[in-house]
Amino acid sequence: MINKRKILRLIVVMIGVFLLSLIFMITKAQVGLAVSVKPILPKNQHNSQATYYDLRMKPGQKQDVQMELTNSSDKEEQVTLEINDATTNDAGDIDYSDRSKSVPRDKSLGISFKDIATTEAKLTIPAKKTITTTVRLDMPEKQFDGMILGGIKVVSSEKNIETSDSNNKEKQAKKTYIVAVKLTETDTPVVAKLNLLDVVFSKESNKNIIKATIQNDQAVNLEDIDFKADVYKKNSDKIFAQTKVTGYRMAPNSSFIFVIDGEKQGFKAGKYQIDLTAKSKATNQEWKWDKELEITKSENKKIENTAIDSEKGKIMFYTIICVITFVLLLLLLLLLLILRKRKEKRYEEALSYKKKKRDRNNKNSQRKKKPKANKVDDGRKKRPANSKRLKR
Repeated sequence: MINKRKILRLIVVMIGVFLLSLIFMITKAQVGLAVSVKPILPKNQHNSQATYYDLRMKPGQKQDVQMELTNSSDKEEQVTLEINDATTNDAGDIDYSDRSKSVPRDKSLGISFKDIATTEAKLTIPAKKTITTTVRLDMPEKQFDGMILGGIKVVSSEKNIETSDSNNKEKQAKKTYIVAVKLTETDTPVVAKLNLLDVVFSKESNKNIIKATIQNDQAVNLEDIDFKADVYKKNSDKIFAQTKVTGYRMAPNSSFIFVIDGEKQGFKAGKYQIDLTAKSKATNQEWKWDKELEITKSENKKIENTAIDSEKGKIMFYTIICVITFVLLLLLLLLLLILRKRKEKRYEEALSYKKKKRDRNNKNSQRKKKPKANKVDDGRKKRPANSKRLKR
């Protein structure tokens, strides 16, 4: 029989370890960066209230801007620095991370932050120390209106050694800090202009959707934009599907994909009329586009087949996981059965040994208690061995 108390204690210990690990992870997440970043704002800071670089530059100007990097931990920290252009992500926000691998450079972008800024790629910050790093700016010779917008990305890699692993593996938890950089040369106003570049049929999360690519082709950011798309079937006045989003932002000279949801019914093969509206509350500008889109049966079938293949891949993956889990459970059950059999066998052997020992003790006890046989008295007395025979 398996010792239930031992199993219960083991379960309690495992739950305790899990809770302690969870608390440690939450605490660690709340601590944040071991390395803090502080921009040193120069004299040509245009907006003194801004905590980022908002610099008024001149054509051909060369300038070094500095940042303080402070390591508050008890060990040295390795950091990497990246120079990135500002882009618009598909969530409708200005993004300063490196998206060059997935998002091509916008065709309207003449001068990018990457073109004019350079810095050290890697730095080592000693424990409990503050160092100063420099970003070199090299402005183009030709004057421009509007802005160049980018970001300096600082990535701190914290090393964690897994001592419980037999291979003593080392893991890294990357933490990021971004300082935005806005460069201008004139006060000449630049008005944002949005364009509808493309409308295509696609599928995401097992749903047929329409993707509209919208571009801001001017060197100015645009704030607080509301987008609305009304989709009609061809020659119908009834709205087939509608998608609304609010509070979007767009970086200068960038584009993003606005997803038009087909709701529950999705978009099937057929002809559609798309009325798309964008309105910025910040500038009181409004844009409207009308676009026709035909979804052919072959396109729909191709998208569905792609989705089916993707779904099959997911099903296969989860099937493999389930099979592995099932096998592991079987092995665990088999191990428990083997341990139980061994314990039962040891228990039976112990009982048998005790029984045999008890039987032997009983036999020995019975032998000791057995009465002695009575001697028969024949009336004769034994003469002492050393006595002499009496004479008559």
